[in-house]
Amino acid sequence: MAGWTWQAWFGLIGGALLFSAVLVPMLLVQTRRYGALSFRRLLGAAAVSVYAVALVAYTLLPIPELRANCGAGGGGLELVPGHSIGDILRETEGLSLLRTLTSRATLQVVLNVALFVPFGIIARRYWNRGPVLSILLGALLSLLIEATQLTGVWGLFECAYRVADVDDLIANTAGAAIGVLIAPVVLAWMPSAKKLRAERGTPRPVTVWRRWFGMILDAIAVQIAVTVASLVLLVPKLIVSGGSGPGVPENLVEVVAIGVGALLLVVVIPAVVSTGASIGQRLVWLAPEWPDGGRALGRRLARAAVVGVPYTVATVLGQLPEPVADSTQTVAGVIGIVSALVVAIAVISVPFTRGRRGLSLVLAGGELRDSRA
Repeated sequence: MAGWTWQAWFGLIGGALLFSAVLVPMLLVQTRRYGALSFRRLLGAAAVSVYAVALVAYTLLPIPELRANCGAGGGGLELVPGHSIGDILRETEGLSLLRTLTSRATLQVVLNVALFVPFGIIARRYWNRGPVLSILLGALLSLLIEATQLTGVWGLFECAYRVADVDDLIANTAGAAIGVLIAPVVLAWMPSAKKLRAERGTPRPVTVWRRWFGMILDAIAVQIAVTVASLVLLVPKLIVSGGSGPGVPENLVEVVAIGVGALLLVVVIPAVVSTGASIGQRLVWLAPEWPDGGRALGRRLARAAVVGVPYTVATVLGQLPEPVADSTQTVAGVIGIVSALVVAIAVISVPFTRGRRGLSLVLAGGELRDSRA
């Protein structure tokens, strides 16, 4: 069994890293799809991440050190159904029941069954697929894995380094079927996606965590806006120069142009559209509420500018070309410090302001509500 435990650790660590990498997009998808975060489904997503990495580890790792491994004798194709039973009988002949059950041949079959039990559970209860479709998906996934093994990871290796076995396909499918049967019990605590989607339009309280997540999304939006503005400015230059020109701003004028474009995308346009909510606020179903009904454009621009302008400008100034004048570097440094202070105050102010409205809405004279209310 020692030879089979490292894959579990690999799955646990790799799955945690995978889950961390996709956490923000996953939170956003949940917020938009269900109208709020579901901690239990988020926990399920973490389990799916661990399982996915572990499945790769158990079925495809370790890989050989050399691409040309045809003489290693580790690969091949086994098309005789039930040969694993014969292997068990031969290997355990004359052994006690306990030693038979713990023999490598027996455990190999048991592991192949157990490996796909989680898939059946996930497909049936987490993805809400029907029993037949869930089992079929398990069989197709197993077939894909066996084909990957048979083809040496689709030609990455010059020949197979593991045996593609029909008994593995049968055992995996059986495991998926077992998972389908026990899924309603194992994941009885998991809310269904259908039920959560039905409640998507229900207004929710404005919480600190919701506000902070919206701020994270706003910060990401700034990075995307700067990237888009940079591409709009620099790609035509690269095309004209035949790809020989620099892929970064060459002077302060170009940096300013990128900054203006980014400010239009994340500060001005969101402020003048609808309620004047930021991109992040819109994504988490929040909307400012103004004493004049939102008719005063100045309030909405002020809300957007308090944090949006210094943070966006500081982000853009990070693209300053080298070398630049010392005075320009000094100004950029000061703006960076101011931006960091403003962002820190904005984040810290959320729990201590009425309705979790935060710094920008306090200064702009607005309130904050759920946009579905």
